[in-house]
Amino acid sequence: MNTTILLATTKPIEMSTSSGYIIGAIIALFILAYLLFTLIKPEKF
Repeated sequence: MNTTILLATTKPIEMSTSSGYIIGAIIALFILAYLLFTLIKPEKF
């Protein structure tokens, strides 16, 4: 009950569409770089 009220009263963070795309692209590039790094230099057990 308390969680539902808390979620209903909080407002989402407002940002423009272009800044959302830029943040998403940066996150995607970090993930892509990490995956490529693990493919090139895998850990040896």
